[in-house]
Amino acid sequence: MTDRSKIVAVYALTALGASLWISAVLAAPYLWSRESGAAPFLYACFSPICHQIPKRSFHLFGRPMAVCARCFGIYLGFLAGLCVYPFARGFQAVRLPKTTTFLLLAAPIGFDTAGNFLGLWSTPNLVRFAGGVLWGAILPFYFLTGVSELVLFFARRRNQP
Repeated sequence: MTDRSKIVAVYALTALGASLWISAVLAAPYLWSRESGAAPFLYACFSPICHQIPKRSFHLFGRPMAVCARCFGIYLGFLAGLCVYPFARGFQAVRLPKTTTFLLLAAPIGFDTAGNFLGLWSTPNLVRFAGGVLWGAILPFYFLTGVSELVLFFARRRNQP
């Protein structure tokens, strides 16, 4: 298996995982609206990583989503970044984006989160979502780089005599 095919495999598994993750976020309110017993399980799965405050969440089918607007933005941004990744980086080699790119895309979510945490303001859900999308979009470039480097490291190590 070539380095390129290993990187493509990491990419494909990541895209599948991100798609399933977002599907679960979207399925939770639908299942709750249908009074399915699976809905509490999905909400419980997301509760350790999101506060799930209903007023800070988008609503579908008359129910709050399983995560807040900011977290949903991060997940959708991550998926969008995955869609852009092959065109921006390709699969021949892995490398990190410039630090300034990360800082520019992370600054809005950091600034907004700090202001909300300190009680300086309360941001509307669309602004929270937009900040999440920006930050989420850069994350695949770090995640795929790290996981691909790890896979390639262990593959090379295994092939050494």
